[in-house]
Amino acid sequence: MNEAVSKGYLVEDFRLFHLNDSLAQTVEPHYHEFDKFVMVCAGHVDYTVEGVSNRMRAGDLLFVRHHDIHRPEISSGSRYERYVLWISPGYLERCSTEESSLGTCFALCSQRRSFLLRPGAEQERRVKKDLIELENSLQEPGFGSELLSKACFCRLMVTLNRIVLSGPEHPPRDVDPKIDEVLRYINSHLTEDLSVDALAARCYLSRYYFMHRFKEITGYTAHSYILQKRLAMAADKMDSGMSITAAAMESGFPEYSAFLRSFRKTFGLAPGEYLRRQRRMDSTYRE
Repeated sequence: MNEAVSKGYLVEDFRLFHLNDSLAQTVEPHYHEFDKFVMVCAGHVDYTVEGVSNRMRAGDLLFVRHHDIHRPEISSGSRYERYVLWISPGYLERCSTEESSLGTCFALCSQRRSFLLRPGAEQERRVKKDLIELENSLQEPGFGSELLSKACFCRLMVTLNRIVLSGPEHPPRDVDPKIDEVLRYINSHLTEDLSVDALAARCYLSRYYFMHRFKEITGYTAHSYILQKRLAMAADKMDSGMSITAAAMESGFPEYSAFLRSFRKTFGLAPGEYLRRQRRMDSTYRE
């Protein structure tokens, strides 16, 4: 069974990568506990996010919210240059104001299920300029280096949010309307009956064809997708202060033993250990 798992570990407020290679990569479906932004500078890549296939080319922007399941497919033989930015959702919140939430760009793209933006030439130039300035600030030691990096980071996030909120035209998406509808339904009804039979009936497909099509489109089984989304929901509830038992029950796990096994397998930690790790990380992030 192909299962999505949490990958990557972020202990900083954010981490910027500037990558340039021509290596083919096949990545299994996965998700992060942080938000991820990608800008393609050269080459192309196919990014599937929450079952939506996105063919990215130079200048394109991709927004992947924490817990959104995704996978890139990188072909060999051509140069692929990109910026990748990992961001702690907590840091985004702390950098925000009541009037301007810097996490809006990720939340809107996830809500709209439209993760790829193709900005105009001037918008593309501005994003690239902000990324270069952030990259330079992170490499520049001396007085005020942390303040300078934070200022560059906030400016980039303001730019990205303005682009998302301005609603540029999105490129066509390779979407199966029935599977897309099912994915929307799953994410809105995670605590309800989401058996394969019920989901197949909802989109008027046979059980076998539904299972085959879901795996073909998304890269993972319906069971694995639902399980990981429920675990992510439970983790969020735990992070917000809910007890472990209550978080499990309110995230669609009637049996605590099943929740415990799945949580350990996905996060590599028992729920209590996970919470202690999160609290240590939170204390690291405090300014």
